[in-house]
Amino acid sequence: MNDKPDILKDYPDWFPLDKIAELESISAIGYTLEKIAMYFDIPADLFIHEFQTPGSRLRYHYERGILVNEADEAIATQQAANGGNATQAQRLDKRRYQIMFDQLKERIIYGKE
Repeated sequence: MNDKPDILKDYPDWFPLDKIAELESISAIGYTLEKIAMYFDIPADLFIHEFQTPGSRLRYHYERGILVNEADEAIATQQAANGGNATQAQRLDKRRYQIMFDQLKERIIYGKE
């Protein structure tokens, strides 16, 4: 059991909890916050305000959706590359380079570890 306190806020009352998986899927496609708010029929300013609030669960699931989608694609690419597919090996190398570049950029610019 995890004894760490949950740093995320509670879910907002107006967001349907049964739509969390859908939020993650939509975010992975790349829709803007305004379009996602429209999709769920929520006022954009309300959705964006909640998204920008520190510890927002909506932001967590938005970012998680993007990450899970990217990771699933990378895993499939890695499996194909390990199977001998040269094109997928090139894509995997490019993806690894991009991830490393993004991590270094965050360390240098934002001081993240």
